[in-house]
Amino acid sequence: MPFSDRALDEIKDRIDIVDLISDYVHLKKTGQNWKGLCPFHSEKTPSFTVSPAKQIFHCFGCGSGGDIFTFLVRYENLTFPEALRMLAARAGVTLEQAQQSAARGGEKETLLNMHRDALEFFRRSLAGNHRAAEYLGSRGIGADAQEVFSLGYAPKSWNGLLSYLGRRGYKPEAVNKAGLAAKGRSGYYDTFRDRIIFPIYDLKGDVVAFGGRSIDAASEPKYLNSPETPIFNKRRVLYGLHRAKKSIRETGNVLFMEGYIDVITAHVHDFSNAVAPLGTALTQEHGKLIKRFTENVVIVFDSDPAGIKAARNAANILFESGLDVRVLSLPAGQDPDGFLRSRGREAFGRLLEHSLSIIEFHMMQGGDKRLTAREAIETISRVQDRVLQGEYVKMLSEKLGINEVFVMEELRKKTGRTGRRYRTPAPAQARPAPPSIPLYELYIIRILLQMPEKAGEVSGILSEDDFRDAAARGIFRKIREGTTGLKELMSRCGDSERDLLSRISLADDFEEPEKVLRDCIKRLKDDKLGVLLQEIQKKIKDAELKKDFDLLRNLQKEQQELLCRRAIEK
Repeated sequence: MPFSDRALDEIKDRIDIVDLISDYVHLKKTGQNWKGLCPFHSEKTPSFTVSPAKQIFHCFGCGSGGDIFTFLVRYENLTFPEALRMLAARAGVTLEQAQQSAARGGEKETLLNMHRDALEFFRRSLAGNHRAAEYLGSRGIGADAQEVFSLGYAPKSWNGLLSYLGRRGYKPEAVNKAGLAAKGRSGYYDTFRDRIIFPIYDLKGDVVAFGGRSIDAASEPKYLNSPETPIFNKRRVLYGLHRAKKSIRETGNVLFMEGYIDVITAHVHDFSNAVAPLGTALTQEHGKLIKRFTENVVIVFDSDPAGIKAARNAANILFESGLDVRVLSLPAGQDPDGFLRSRGREAFGRLLEHSLSIIEFHMMQGGDKRLTAREAIETISRVQDRVLQGEYVKMLSEKLGINEVFVMEELRKKTGRTGRRYRTPAPAQARPAPPSIPLYELYIIRILLQMPEKAGEVSGILSEDDFRDAAARGIFRKIREGTTGLKELMSRCGDSERDLLSRISLADDFEEPEKVLRDCIKRLKDDKLGVLLQEIQKKIKDAELKKDFDLLRNLQKEQQELLCRRAIEK
């Protein structure tokens, strides 16, 4: 392995597994451990357990388990070196490995390096452009906010970025594939020109794309975003989430806004739980992404007709994702950015305290009563929580002044034909249930982890071939070779072995481990003898059918020896 064990241990010591997994899974503390819905298979009741004491995770539903490296490899679909580099950066650990040029490495690594270099170019360009800085100042985005959100500027030139990246070792074709250059009749040219640049980060804090806002009012489109690439899918990324996730957990809710500047202005005014989609409507993927951190959403969109329509559509999508949604109602003609800058933090906070339920939001739009009812029922039909759905039905019937039965009847028309009309997709493909393993094999491994000093004694009695389960056999082999610590075993085991180790390690220690160990060794030996006797009996029958009497005598002798051995051991 090109990385030292010392580096692996240092990374594990610096990164708490609960903190890491909380970036991906909504965890709740239960006793000494934390639990949540497993990200590796579909489930409704949490069976995914994280142990801060042992720094491991295990799902008792699908059997997945391991340490911080295992989790990141499986969740992000990374190679181990990719996960190691990512965690090393998070932990602030320098990996002792030959330096590579920025333009080398795998495709994803090259794209990430290129985007880091492009951001450096854009930020330098902003520092040297008075017009761009003046525009940001006019929008209330001062030097501090520009620094925090790493804002930049794309110069009004055809190949400024291309030339810069070329000097860093990137070919024009690669820059084009990254979406940072386009190809015309005369060759390649920069995608972003004369625009304020908003870097877009993924949850790990890597720049994966850019958004560009034109400075010239006549330039179209007003906003231009990077195209999708192997490192960027706009349906799975929310602007500002990498900065907002801590605040979202602390406040217990998230503010969904429409644009980059809305989010930045909200953060400047201490509403640091604000995020926004990237020039597209909210999607189921966005809902699943935010559900890792909270189940409570407040939609804060513009108060014009387009904003109201977008809020209604967003609520429907978020309800489908199993989230609880409210809407902040801004005064007519206002947007979040303008309201915050003109009225201030306290006024916005008061509006937030009086955010509307989705039924109140529908009712305040006015208009035809029947149309309002249909639109509200459409939204209610998306609600996954039946209790909450019932509350909305009651609320709507009271607001409309009609019997609750009639609202329920209309709701059934939408959901009653084929069960629920809208279903939240499973978060991942279901994994098969963990295989059944003889308990005595599990217990032997558990006791050796509990009492590593017994490893030598047990190794003199058992061999790895005594274990029927392949994962248990592999773990026992490593223990016999001298690796007895859980952390070291996790580093040296394969996937199935790590799954088993995490399952075993989350169980309580035995009160009488030596007695249990003796009983399990005896049971293992008995079962192995039983299997051998069954195999010999089958061979005896075959020899009788073939009339091979020499073989039959030898088999019967072997059978007798095994029976005597069993009698002695009993």
